[in-house]
Amino acid sequence: MESFYELHSILSTLDKDEYFVDFLSTKSLEAGIIRLRREQNDTQTSHPRDEIYYVIDGEGFLRISKKDHRISKGTTVFVPANTEHNFHGNQVDLIVLYIFPKM
Repeated sequence: MESFYELHSILSTLDKDEYFVDFLSTKSLEAGIIRLRREQNDTQTSHPRDEIYYVIDGEGFLRISKKDHRISKGTTVFVPANTEHNFHGNQVDLIVLYIFPKM
């Protein structure tokens, strides 16, 4: 079964204080969008599964295991399971696609 999604429609489902939303959930895969507004805190920590991030728009930093990495539009990052990580330091809205397998 195919599914098509529009970014503006996904982002419109976020409340003012929310910064991420899952838009796809199957028995084997989950995907969502993170939107961090300027200097908004990303409160995530490690996850029990591998994760891929793709920066759709914006720039900032992704801290992985206490090391900061500059990210910007077009950056793709793989974060292994159980690795501490979070986005920070964005001076403009940061919009990121995330994809991970379900356990």
